[in-house]
Amino acid sequence: MTTRADIARLAGVSESTVSYALSGKRPISDAVKKRVLAAVEQAGYKSNYAAAALAGGSPRMVTMMISNLFATPASRINGALVDGIVDGVRAAGFHSVIWPVSNDDESDVDLLLRSNFSGGVILMNVKEKDERLRLLNRAKVPFVVLGRTKVDFEYNFVDRDFQSVDKIALTKLKDLGHENIGIILSDSPIPAHLKRAAASLKMKLELLDVPNTLDGGALLAVHFKKSHPTISGIISFLDAATIGFVNAAADCGLSIPREVSIIGVNMLESQAESAHQAISTVAFDAYEMAKSCGKMMVEAIEAGKNSKKKRSELWVGDFVDRGSTAVKN
Repeated sequence: MTTRADIARLAGVSESTVSYALSGKRPISDAVKKRVLAAVEQAGYKSNYAAAALAGGSPRMVTMMISNLFATPASRINGALVDGIVDGVRAAGFHSVIWPVSNDDESDVDLLLRSNFSGGVILMNVKEKDERLRLLNRAKVPFVVLGRTKVDFEYNFVDRDFQSVDKIALTKLKDLGHENIGIILSDSPIPAHLKRAAASLKMKLELLDVPNTLDGGALLAVHFKKSHPTISGIISFLDAATIGFVNAAADCGLSIPREVSIIGVNMLESQAESAHQAISTVAFDAYEMAKSCGKMMVEAIEAGKNSKKKRSELWVGDFVDRGSTAVKN
């Protein structure tokens, strides 16, 4: 296996010079960089990210920092997001890697920065006030957020416009005569913007808190008529639980959409189509949204660490009627 010492010997420089040339931590002359690059190629490291770093000014590697890729195995959305990012950066000749994170944001980012192999970072599963943004911004590492969070500076992000998405779903149910609406979530309160939108439409919301699993949705269906007799419409933010609920409804004596209408606002279209009763949605193309995020990441890397130009994208989607909504009886 070729080592840094081998590269140094071939280039006629010290190991530290090789290190600085690869990392960019200290200024190195163009002539020395060319010698190191030639040594890298001669040693068979042409496909290594370090060679690409020398040729392009930064490593052609994108890191996806994600916290719950395996924590919710029933959800297919994260998989679609990862696939989209991988394809989005690959189209520009970049590679990508998943960096699972713990509960220690500062430690995770510090370790990533010290590893010095990533040209840019995509932050996923961000929290309301995510300190990782500040750490990366301070280190001048190009990054894009898949989602949004609260900080006092501008940053690159791609996200769904949930205010518009939820308003579309609420308005559709309101037009069908539904006023008492159940909101399917897991370990989360009803978003404030959704409450405001419901109030403006004179609709009442009730939280339906279930695990995002098929069994969680099925259990909701078992007790739905008895526990939630006034609800005639449902908006669901969960994918697996929605499918579990719809698939179990008929066996529980619950008719969709005659007795209850349901709209999924956070599920893949393929999931909505595969349920026993196809589910109406506000369309969510997670793959294409994430692919766009990957392309934005490449643009941020190529713009350079000191670029002040920031971009943002908000994705909405149209209402897709698959027969799970109807006029209230």
